[in-house]
Amino acid sequence: MNKIGQLGLIVFVILIISCSNGQKKSQTETKKTTEIIEHVIPEFEINFPETEFKVEKTENRDPSLGNILITNWILQGKDENGPFMYFVAHNEFPKKLKDLEKTESNSLEVAFQAMLTSSAVKLGGTDFEFVNIEYDDYKGMESICKVFNGDGIIKSRVYKINNDLFMISAGGQKIDIETVDKFLNSFGLKK
Repeated sequence: MNKIGQLGLIVFVILIISCSNGQKKSQTETKKTTEIIEHVIPEFEINFPETEFKVEKTENRDPSLGNILITNWILQGKDENGPFMYFVAHNEFPKKLKDLEKTESNSLEVAFQAMLTSSAVKLGGTDFEFVNIEYDDYKGMESICKVFNGDGIIKSRVYKINNDLFMISAGGQKIDIETVDKFLNSFGLKK
């Protein structure tokens, strides 16, 4: 399998958080009853680069996280600099993390680092750097790592905004950091 095929397969398998471009309603079932609880995703904006490739949307439910809806928007392709990937994701903050956050003061930071690391390691990520960040006073974390044997990068951000998790990633082989930052910085909640 070529590198772009590997990138696509791995991105689909490992990016476990989801996103929405605009307001959507998702439904999750509680284990205690068959009652359906609607979760309204906050409206937000993100600017995917214009390319010949299309943004693909996937939706999955994760039984291990209380059957929450996980939706991903992925733009991946290849240009003269090699493979690239832009990714935005959203999901409801899992109950397991809510409970842990009450008892462990650094659990959110540990969870952020685990999310950022797990997705990139499976893409061959090495030499990770992490920094705590904020978006409008909401906690977050940013990471950057090397991929493609040091020939590329992936830069990602994860935010907890009220009861929602957002993850934004961009990277590729021989991609310039300005392009990556332009995409990451385009994320914003609609007011």
